[in-house]
Amino acid sequence: MMTSEHPGPVICAWCAAELKRGNLQSPLSHGICLTCMAAASGNPIEDLSHLPPELLDALPFGAIQLSGDGTITAYNRGESALSGLAPNDVLGKNFFREVAPCTAVQEFGGRFQSLRAKGENGRAKLRFVFKFAHGARLVQIVMVYRAATDTSTLLVKLEMSEPNL
Repeated sequence: MMTSEHPGPVICAWCAAELKRGNLQSPLSHGICLTCMAAASGNPIEDLSHLPPELLDALPFGAIQLSGDGTITAYNRGESALSGLAPNDVLGKNFFREVAPCTAVQEFGGRFQSLRAKGENGRAKLRFVFKFAHGARLVQIVMVYRAATDTSTLLVKLEMSEPNL
């Protein structure tokens, strides 16, 4: 969806087609065109696992891809800008133990484990406050789990940025 906050073209996260206002399913689709939505056939709509790094970096929100054990396999520019952490500094590290140990709580890490334990594609949404040296960030997280590959994608959208949230 084109807004004044995102002046550039919005592309479908799956097929990379440029989206127009009329062919978005909803703001919750995170930029998935109706054609790709129709082809999803049971897969979580936010499955961005097949995107090459340059398209992952073009997304207007943070995206972190994790292996089943929580190892970071992809980390886009949007997330890097939000966290202040460079992709090269976090790739190959465990998100819950080495990068963001504050997430090793039931509210976050517990939901990640619950999605995996079900053994089927799934998603969960939550709001979470990350406290960085440069200030706190209230974010909305969408966790998407893919059972066939035992992988997850965390989509991160900034809601509020305050030094002392």
